[in-house]
Amino acid sequence: MRITKLLFEVKCQNILGENVIWHNEEQALYWTDIDGKCLYKCLMTQEVADILSNDAISEQAISQRDDYINEVLQVFDMPYRLSSFAFTEHSDTILAGFEHGLAKYRYATGELTPLTELESDHTYTRFNDGRCDPLGRYWIGSMVEESERVLPPDHDKGALYRFDVVDNDITKVKSSHMLGGIEVSNGLCFSKDGSVMYHADSPSHKIYQYELAKSGEILNKKLFAKFDKHSFPDGACVDVNDNVWYALWGRACVVCLNSKGKEILRHPLPVTQGSCVSIGGPNMNWLFVTSAKIRLNEDQLDAQPRAGNLFVYEISEPVGRDEAIFK
Repeated sequence: MRITKLLFEVKCQNILGENVIWHNEEQALYWTDIDGKCLYKCLMTQEVADILSNDAISEQAISQRDDYINEVLQVFDMPYRLSSFAFTEHSDTILAGFEHGLAKYRYATGELTPLTELESDHTYTRFNDGRCDPLGRYWIGSMVEESERVLPPDHDKGALYRFDVVDNDITKVKSSHMLGGIEVSNGLCFSKDGSVMYHADSPSHKIYQYELAKSGEILNKKLFAKFDKHSFPDGACVDVNDNVWYALWGRACVVCLNSKGKEILRHPLPVTQGSCVSIGGPNMNWLFVTSAKIRLNEDQLDAQPRAGNLFVYEISEPVGRDEAIFK
């Protein structure tokens, strides 16, 4: 398996692009710009690839790219920073992981139904990466926000939570505290059968692997992978072969590891802050990578003007899988 080429990119210039998820039924890609307070939805069909491809295309097609993107790309303003989200059984409604709580959110109309609030009494944390496991339970972690102020030694730490639906009603959820003492909860993803969970605390440069009981309890923590001091494991996904894909923030690359933690693929990115990955597309062989330009200075932005864009690569094999929905 290899990444064969960059198909195209969406010049969205996100401040902090994250939580990219493929919706197979809609043939659409969703992602969030956390600090931009926006949800993006873009059709990702072969027609889109043909028009936006980096391969030889006509001058007329090049001139029409921006107009075409406006036709297939929708941007929805969010009432709060949207750190992560999950699909639901309703096509225009997501489970929204806002900065301090969960809500049922109908993004087309702005209808908001608050579900729960956590860590609202914490001064330094917000929700971050989140994902549904194969049984439809939503997991979301929090992180310590970076600040120019010096944090006290006993500052609030982040945590990882699991949310279960009560009485088959997604407006009723039960929260469970699963892990604590986390700086930046990230890289949350699950094996195809749901028996394994992967999770990273990004500043540690480590990814951990857990056994996951059917009840939702996490067991038998073990080190899965460790990276150098310039590589921070960020958003992740697991493919149909149970290989684990991670964006390495700071290292300008995407890595793929097998279920034993052995690196089997590494591909460079044109930006240093790749933030999240997902696999989908018409034939389930497109790799989507979000990126960010947050905290880059003027010289760094001049050196990487594509920072904040969404990149779409072709994989040599169809390895994508359907995303679980909250239920």
